[in-house]
Amino acid sequence: MWREKKVNLIDQIPVLKEKLQVIDEGKASFLVIERKNPIEKIAIRFFKQPAFRKINLDVEGAFILKRLDGIKNVAELEVDFNEAFGNDDGMSLARLVRFLQIVDSYGWLKWKNKPQN
Repeated sequence: MWREKKVNLIDQIPVLKEKLQVIDEGKASFLVIERKNPIEKIAIRFFKQPAFRKINLDVEGAFILKRLDGIKNVAELEVDFNEAFGNDDGMSLARLVRFLQIVDSYGWLKWKNKPQN
């Protein structure tokens, strides 16, 4: 019987998709997303809408998204997060995973497998 191999999310490497970037403007951080579907292109052209969407990020969200370098897996991101913000309640991994799931639900992430040694 054929079974699909289960993948451990902790070992996966999240990467922001191309043409997405995190920028800082003063004390605020934003995820910048190009508006490219046909309806948005009409709005850009005829209604003078901006060509990019700027999603306001909190400090923790910006911290995580800036570290999606294609090298660090979720476990390593959690270590970085704990060093910067602490883990007093023991829930940092759960919050990190939930944040990544939300970002992924918008189609903004790619996932790579951790290389086997």
